[in-house]
Amino acid sequence: MSAAVHHILRQMQRDARLAWLIGSGSRTYELLTEEAAAANGLNLEELRQQHEASLKFEAWPHVLEVEIDPQAVLLLPPVSSPVRWFGEENAYRSAHYYLERQHSGASAPYWWGCETRKAALGLDKWYSDTRYYVPDDFGTLVEVRPS
Repeated sequence: MSAAVHHILRQMQRDARLAWLIGSGSRTYELLTEEAAAANGLNLEELRQQHEASLKFEAWPHVLEVEIDPQAVLLLPPVSSPVRWFGEENAYRSAHYYLERQHSGASAPYWWGCETRKAALGLDKWYSDTRYYVPDDFGTLVEVRPS
């Protein structure tokens, strides 16, 4: 019997809410007890009767009360898709990044950028600290630390 099956059957004996969710009558319970009986060479019906006798059942709360702090900013996880850039001559944007070329001043030409993410609730946005980049010998932008 796998450690996971053993652990879940024990947790069902300790937690009446878990027993109510996946206890007798559920397909999950059938699979768990079938594997436990087969692994230990026991009669399936006897195992189920013994295990069910050790269970207590407590209904899972059907009304969940949740308070959401309006000051909390929940950030959507970054998308794992490749970055697709679009923009003009001196600025590029993607779903989560913004880059702009500094083309005047003593430090030109360097690029600066930041990561942007939208909050899951509302229209708030989060911006990372500004990052600075310079092109290497092959034209690839490399991040540099400001001195």
